[in-house]
Amino acid sequence: MPDEMARPLIRGRGEGGGSRHLEASTSEHGAPVVGILGTGDFSRSLASRLVASGYHVVVGSRNPKRSAALFPEEAEVTSQMEAASQADLVFVAVFPEHHSTLVELKPTLAGKTLVDVSNGLRINRDGPSNAEQLAELFPESSVVKGFNTISAWTLQMGPRDGSRQIFLCGNNSKAKSSVMQLCRRMGFVPVDMGLLSSSLEIENLPLYLFPSWRVPVFCTLSLFVFFYVYNFLRDVLQPYVTAGKSVFYKMPINTVNVTLPAVALVMLSLVYLPGLCAALLQLWWGTKYNRFPSWLDRWLNSRKQLGLCSFWCAALHAIYSLCLPMRKSARFKLLITAQQMKGGDDVWVDAEVWRMELYLSAGIMALGLLSLLAVTSLPSVANTVNWREFSFIQSTLGYCALSTATVHTLLYGWDHAFDPDQYRFLMPPTFMLVLVLPAVVLLGRLALLAPCVARRLGRIRRGWEKSRHLHFALPGDGFCNGLEERMVKVSVRQPPAVCNDGVAFRNHLPLHSVTKDTTAGRA
Repeated sequence: MPDEMARPLIRGRGEGGGSRHLEASTSEHGAPVVGILGTGDFSRSLASRLVASGYHVVVGSRNPKRSAALFPEEAEVTSQMEAASQADLVFVAVFPEHHSTLVELKPTLAGKTLVDVSNGLRINRDGPSNAEQLAELFPESSVVKGFNTISAWTLQMGPRDGSRQIFLCGNNSKAKSSVMQLCRRMGFVPVDMGLLSSSLEIENLPLYLFPSWRVPVFCTLSLFVFFYVYNFLRDVLQPYVTAGKSVFYKMPINTVNVTLPAVALVMLSLVYLPGLCAALLQLWWGTKYNRFPSWLDRWLNSRKQLGLCSFWCAALHAIYSLCLPMRKSARFKLLITAQQMKGGDDVWVDAEVWRMELYLSAGIMALGLLSLLAVTSLPSVANTVNWREFSFIQSTLGYCALSTATVHTLLYGWDHAFDPDQYRFLMPPTFMLVLVLPAVVLLGRLALLAPCVARRLGRIRRGWEKSRHLHFALPGDGFCNGLEERMVKVSVRQPPAVCNDGVAFRNHLPLHSVTKDTTAGRA
């Protein structure tokens, strides 16, 4: 079996009609020369993209004859010394533990720009970074960190099928500018991260495993375990203990299906609860310039992930609900019901029929609104709407989704809260526990919509501060500066004045007293 790595990513033009051509024309005569040290997958994809962008590419290899077939014919594959001498900008595409093998190229690479594309095997929090170590090996060269956050696939297919951003950092602004120009010519968007000391952060970016999803996923799993155990105790274990009735068949489908909507509604409430906490703190402080506690700040930044977890649970609940009639147990229940109908028993209950129709309708509407929220949270969709539209969808429609989901849960529970038989093991029905947090959020939102509260909160968010609000009264008598004889109150935002005893005053201050002091001073 031939070695898969022996085949080039992009074949040369002379390999037959089935060869794959580059997106752009080959490098023009007199095009900038870019060197690449290394012949791995990333080097091949980088060479192909550079050639398609109009650059003359020189690849340095320890074995040029063996590596020449792996690159497009427009790229020149030669020795490392020859590649380093021809190019002014060189990509160092070798593993960081092999950087020391390039020390013999130090005189040749002096004064040139080196782009380090390496990554570590694990997250490095202490340093130094690979780029900083490379800069120590080549002190006379300008090292720029970049291209390590994109894959060989993205380079090969172009920026249309992957992330367009490339994070760069370096101490030499001229070298960094040349690499940024190269990024733009390749179709990517360079992001300047500052000095080379930021390279450690850039190298750690590809190694993070969903850092912003850990707490939301943990909350989702914790809530699922809690509600699943709760439902198991009430619906499965209690009939077996009290009546010897085995309904353990409910565990895979029925119990999971009852647990998922509970988790979805609580998670959706957790999306909007931190906004209420932030508003209450701003009203309590009387300013928006105080920093929120760290736990609230992290909570606010996790709202998108919490909402997507809620949508995921709601979607699974819909799928599980559609699968309920497929179960064997459901078919047996249908047969039992049919036999009861043959016996003349009236199985039609208007209350149950209306309950089913209403709560299904509310559930479908809630899932539709949640789907809209999930779609608009995607960056590609969010970039197409302005801030007012995005705020309307995520806030107004979000609260509509929460309200509709709450109504869906209420209709599902119906009058079971008043039925003593529903309190199995003295445990209330699950929907009663689920409704606590949504009720708190919705009532808190209604309280913030009160005119007196909404007006004050709006002023605070526009910059008004309670502790820096001064009122000046302008009396009509005793003036000699041409002011009209009437009382006027003026509100200004300025630091509170401090008396000689060091006590700040924020009450009404007669302006004529200040005027008299000033006049006396002039006299």
